[in-house]
Amino acid sequence: MDMKKIALLITICISLISCDKSNDIAPETINTDFKTKIIDGYFVKSIAFDKQGNAWIGTFKQGLIKYNSSGVTIYNSTNSIISDSSVIYDLAIDSKNNVWIACEGLIKFDGSSFTHYNSSNTPMPEDFVSSIAIDSKDNIWFSSSRFRQGGIVKYDGTAWTVFTPDNSDLPVNFVQSIAIDKNDNVWLALNEIVNDSYLAKIYNDKWTIYTSSELGFTPYYFGNIQIDSKNRLCGAIDYSLSSTLYNNGTQVFIFDGKTSESLKFDNSTNVKFLTIDKNDNIWCGMYGGYAVFNGDKWTVEGSRFKDDGVFAIEQSNDNKIWIGTGDGIYIND
Repeated sequence: MDMKKIALLITICISLISCDKSNDIAPETINTDFKTKIIDGYFVKSIAFDKQGNAWIGTFKQGLIKYNSSGVTIYNSTNSIISDSSVIYDLAIDSKNNVWIACEGLIKFDGSSFTHYNSSNTPMPEDFVSSIAIDSKDNIWFSSSRFRQGGIVKYDGTAWTVFTPDNSDLPVNFVQSIAIDKNDNVWLALNEIVNDSYLAKIYNDKWTIYTSSELGFTPYYFGNIQIDSKNRLCGAIDYSLSSTLYNNGTQVFIFDGKTSESLKFDNSTNVKFLTIDKNDNIWCGMYGGYAVFNGDKWTVEGSRFKDDGVFAIEQSNDNKIWIGTGDGIYIND
């Protein structure tokens, strides 16, 4: 081979390498500067945002809060059917901007009136609702379960469909968390006791159950689950029921329906829940702070909210991260 051909090959190789490097995307730098604080004194359990950018905030026995640039509106026993003992575990908003509230039953707020659904006026088996998800057809899927009681309910606005181990392939009663992917598969994180947890997928009345064999690890106890932009299921593993201080198992997992990836940042922190932002960064809520994974490395802040605790993390419509604590919400600017 003459020198001209060798030089040409070298030039092509360099060009290809340069193109590959130019397509590499550096992991996102996470903004962890949470300077802004709002709604001091409120114990925040859940956060959701509607299409208009209003923030809906569920609290621990302090009502439902609507927050926007115009001000704050608090719904409690003085102006709504939300009682002073209500713990709002989860919030979801449908395509018509109805706010669905998970508490002692299921509450719908259409912007002007509240409707309370429970076991006395619907077929739902239990008055403990801790998770809500809404599919593309505005079907409301929610947990209605406790340890060895109840299951999951689908409400289409008219009919109620109840799934329990007695009438379906649901392996255990307690539905810890619900997530719906881009194909309208309904995913359930199910806990019986520690080391006895399952994932279930429902699509067109067909059930698929995933155990440790399919996942590649034994889930100690599920926290919550969410779906990322690649349509993968991401879940938190909670070790707070363990009697030991250290746990070498998975803290966060990513499951594509066939294989799972296990993630962890230490051997001692209990990840209670997680939230996935629009860039697929995984934010993990802990008792005293948070940990966030950008696809490359972890950033861990274990003491920033030590006095207040972290109970909710959500991303707003303008891409800011809201951290709900036992004493208000912190926002990164």
